[in-house]
Amino acid sequence: MPKRPGREYLLAMALSELLIALEREGWEALVAGRGADYYHQILARQALMAFPFGVLTREAAIEAVASSPPWESFEIIDPQVVELAVDSGTVVYRVSARRAGQALFSAVVSSTFVRAGGWKLAFHQQSPAPGEA
Repeated sequence: MPKRPGREYLLAMALSELLIALEREGWEALVAGRGADYYHQILARQALMAFPFGVLTREAAIEAVASSPPWESFEIIDPQVVELAVDSGTVVYRVSARRAGQALFSAVVSSTFVRAGGWKLAFHQQSPAPGEA
């Protein structure tokens, strides 16, 4: 009889799948034009978002999403999760996304989620993908 995976492995696998799903939900909301509503719900009170142009607070990030056109499509490439604790982790991946009439956007992204009365996005970072800077 094959040995079953240990409890830690199963918890890590479940956390990994959950955090990747949360990140995918964010992109799906951005495509559907519901990004501001989604981030209003999921961003932690002290959340920060770091971009090549600067760092946004929770409020500034929600305003920026609300004033931006929706994305037309996205692809999350090679997502990986760093488990920080049972109730927190960071999703790291490459994304390719496109807005209507615009060039393909490619970035290396990380999002850190914490469980605090539900899962919350505490920190999000985007850097131009190699060759895109």
